[in-house]
Amino acid sequence: MPHLTKHDFADLFGATADRLPDKCLRMIAEGDWSYEPLKGRERDRVIIDLLQRIEERKLTTVSNEDKSRWLAGWGENLKAFREQGGSVDALVPKYIREGQPVRLFGEFVQTNNPQFELRWYEIFRRWFFETNLSGFENIFEFGCGSGFNVAELAQLYPKAKVYGLDWAQPSVDIVNELRSRKGLNVEGRNFDFFHPDKSLDIPPGSAVFTIGALEQTGTNWGAFLEFLLAKKPQRVFHIEPVYEWYDEDNLVDYTAIKAHAVRNFWRGFPPRLRELESAGRLRILHTKRAYFGSLVLEGYSQIIWAPQ
Repeated sequence: MPHLTKHDFADLFGATADRLPDKCLRMIAEGDWSYEPLKGRERDRVIIDLLQRIEERKLTTVSNEDKSRWLAGWGENLKAFREQGGSVDALVPKYIREGQPVRLFGEFVQTNNPQFELRWYEIFRRWFFETNLSGFENIFEFGCGSGFNVAELAQLYPKAKVYGLDWAQPSVDIVNELRSRKGLNVEGRNFDFFHPDKSLDIPPGSAVFTIGALEQTGTNWGAFLEFLLAKKPQRVFHIEPVYEWYDEDNLVDYTAIKAHAVRNFWRGFPPRLRELESAGRLRILHTKRAYFGSLVLEGYSQIIWAPQ
């Protein structure tokens, strides 16, 4: 079976293998990265099943003012976190599903390891944190969800103050319990992308990031973007599925395009950034399509920018 090498990981990240952190190289060496591209009727069945789910509206959709799904979902993580005595393993987001085919280099593939996506993401996250967030004294994750990323980041950089912000109270509780239970230098706060809290202090030189959070704002991300432009953090990082970067002539990408449309996922953001860059309000520093993702979408593309 083919398998991902360290060079494949680097290519997917937008790096080179010699620039991957030692921890990432060890994780790659220790993992099972074998996969088999789906072909023929097997590939057809995966695509047909996914398109039927999309057509029948069986995928969850974005609803701007409805917190119920997030209260329930992150509430499950909070409950497990408490029951397991503060174990970070309890914070793995439930949307990372085991055993399903994944998207890789524009195709659907079946992996030998049922936790392929989770383990890939853990390596990607470690690379992203070490490459981009070293040296910041204040780091803000907006839409921190289960606290999975906040916990990892706070352990990696114990001297940094890490803020986890989310509109669902269980998320805020998880972050604050990471501080009280594990002594991490973190703080949880409520924050609503659609109605940003303008009183929130973002000190000069701060870093801001989102991972799989802005996808939920559909086309109503304007208030948050203006909030960031006004607060002027040093760097803004988005790890999100980017609708505009799919290839509509690729059948696998086409399923993601349809899923984005049905779920009312994030759209219009990259073109707006380019407009704002032309107007001198920000600089786009880096963009990279992921070419890796879940069965439904490609969720790990990168956009990095800085307010002017």
